[in-house]
Amino acid sequence: MESFIKTLPGPMQINGSFLIIAFIFIIFYLILKKFYISPYVRIMEERDDRIKSAENRFKEVEEYYRDKLLQYEQEIKKARMDAISLREKLIESAKNEKEKIEEEAKKTAKEFLDKRLLEIENTLKTEVENAKNYVEGIAKNIAKKVIGRDLA
Repeated sequence: MESFIKTLPGPMQINGSFLIIAFIFIIFYLILKKFYISPYVRIMEERDDRIKSAENRFKEVEEYYRDKLLQYEQEIKKARMDAISLREKLIESAKNEKEKIEEEAKKTAKEFLDKRLLEIENTLKTEVENAKNYVEGIAKNIAKKVIGRDLA
């Protein structure tokens, strides 16, 4: 192998300076690794961990809010259905109350009209009787004047 190394042209021959340069390169690499590459890799790994953690937290929060939104939408739907049901019950109750008031008003009006009709009939009978008596009196007066005597 030594003979092969000696047959190489000048710059490609391995001698003591090459070993020193290789040693310096390795030392420089180890120093860079210790003070630059390792901390950089560690920082990048921590950054990746924080990003993954933030993404996971975001997914959890997004799922939580999606569930809450769904829950609120269901509660709103239930409240709307309850409101519609209550509205229908109130409308039905109002209709029943209206019918009750109308029946009561009809009954009161009929009683009032019946009472007034009876009063009118009684007044009519009285007035007819009075008219009969008046006509009878006039007829007796006319007969008295024509005949000249009282027709009792």
